[in-house]
Order: sequence, then structure tokens, then C-alpha cells
Amino acid sequence: MKPPYLLLYAVLLCFTSCIRKSSDYQTTYYPVMMTREALEKSVSFHPAAPIDTPSKVYYQSNYILILQQGKGVHVIDNSTPSRPVNRGYISIPGCLDVAIKDNTLYANNAVDIVAIDLSNIGSSTVTVAKRVKNIFNEMSSPDEKSLPDEFSVANRPPNSVIVGWEK
Repeated sequence: MKPPYLLLYAVLLCFTSCIRKSSDYQTTYYPVMMTREALEKSVSFHPAAPIDTPSKVYYQSNYILILQQGKGVHVIDNSTPSRPVNRGYISIPGCLDVAIKDNTLYANNAVDIVAIDLSNIGSSTVTVAKRVKNIFNEMSSPDEKSLPDEFSVANRPPNSVIVGWEK
């Protein structure tokens, strides 16, 4: 018969491998933040840029719109399908999803939803037809771990919003 302390030791050994440090629950990513004022002015048109991480693709009035998660929407002129032309990029910080109905692009702009008028899609101007504030939760980190205390709403600059994450 084996001494009872050997069994106790084996059980304790099993449980110690399950103990996690509190830092294991916190993300190793850092939030990218904007002020509320900057967020509301952030939707804008820019010259064509490389398409790094394409996501959803839409077709609207001879244009192909390609979502780049967290960044915005690329505008590709497809009026000559054999020679598509990258016309520009609509910057929408914190954009994770878009939808189109008629001539309106609906996108999340971090915690807000914006309705962007596409009737002049070929021009270099962007018109936000409507903004509804604070209808989404802030973006969680890519690893789904908790936000370090130093970046909690109580410990960061007032009126700041998370628009992305960096490693």
C-alpha cells in the first residue's frame, strides 16, 4: 500500500498546472484610440491605397467596394471590367462591417453607425448623411482577452473611443 501523502501530492500537482496568473487574462494588444470629436470627422476619402486585408466585397453602380476590416472601404471603378481602376479609399476607422441599400453605405465607425451617401461615388468627396452615436460596444481585442486597467474607460482620456488594436 502506498502512503496517502503520495496520492495527495499527485492531486495537488494536477491542480497547480491549472492555475493561471491574472496577466494570462489580459490582452497583449494595445488599443488605438481617438477622441469622440476626431471620430466624428474621421470618415473621409483618400487616394488609392494597397488592399492589405480584404473582407467583404460589394458591387454598386459599376464600382466594386472592398471592405478592409478596421480601416474602411476601397473604391474600384469597374466600368471597364477588363481594366478595373482603384479610385480611392473611404477611411472609416473601426469599421468591421458594412451593408449597402440603394445609394447608401452603412458602416460601423467604431461605436457609431454611419450612413454614407454613394450617389457621387466616383468623386473624391464623402458625405456622411447620418450618424447614430454609441450603438455598438467598443471593439474587443483580437485575442478576446480583457482590457488592461490602464485603458479602461475610467483610466483613459475623457471622450476617447477604441478604433483598433495593435500588437
